[in-house]
Amino acid sequence: MSAPVLLIDIGNTRLKWAWCDAGQASAPEPGRLPTPWQHSGAVTHTDEGAMNTLAGALRNLRGDGPIPAVWITNVAGPVIAGQVDAALVAAFGDCASVHWVRSAAAHGSLVSGYREPTQLGVDRWVGSIGAHRWLPGETLLIVTAGTATTLDIVTAQPGGQGRFEGGLILPGLALMLGTLARNTAQLPALDVEDAGTAAASRLPWADNTHDAIAAGCLAAQAGAIERTWRTLSERGPTRCLLSGGARHALAGALAVPFEMHDNLVLLGLHAMATA
Repeated sequence: MSAPVLLIDIGNTRLKWAWCDAGQASAPEPGRLPTPWQHSGAVTHTDEGAMNTLAGALRNLRGDGPIPAVWITNVAGPVIAGQVDAALVAAFGDCASVHWVRSAAAHGSLVSGYREPTQLGVDRWVGSIGAHRWLPGETLLIVTAGTATTLDIVTAQPGGQGRFEGGLILPGLALMLGTLARNTAQLPALDVEDAGTAAASRLPWADNTHDAIAAGCLAAQAGAIERTWRTLSERGPTRCLLSGGARHALAGALAVPFEMHDNLVLLGLHAMATA
């Protein structure tokens, strides 16, 4: 990697970014998920001033060095895309090489089995690229616990190839909790941290309304993951990967083996940028 690389994952609620310094590309370590960036951060892109904060952080990282190549996924629509373009110009001028990634029928040794590959959410596709890049030859259940909770399946194919089979989309943990509070007369509002506390309980039920809501939403999320993992495991060894902002709360509720990663979408962007 001869120049720095800036990776940007624009989700429905937050924009996550990572900066990889020139000459700092990770050596391949099959069987392990790396975090191959030196600096990272996030902003809630609906907050006033978020793009100014982003531009300032990026200017500081660049300093007097070269302008990075920029790789971006976006599931939040064209308005935020325009705001990010403006932030990049504010940070680097108009000279940055910007790659807006789209879903495709294949990338490297990963083939999409989605009925309409271009209709697959780009975050799901790129996260699968990142996981498969470092875990070739393995069947993967990729769980991303964000605004939505997505379960994506990559199956191992002969010769280290992989196939994206599809998956499930659930309301995210915060969305589930918020929907109950907004659409019922007397149920309290909870956040993801409340759910994480409830996950520490030894019992799968609760003796009060507050904890019953948290336990119920966690059980719905964990049940979908565990059911999918069992189905895949009946066919052969399956590795469950857990990512996303609510991953720590969800982790305490899972009864299947898993490993966590900070951001598989950024990892996938890194794989594409350094291919």
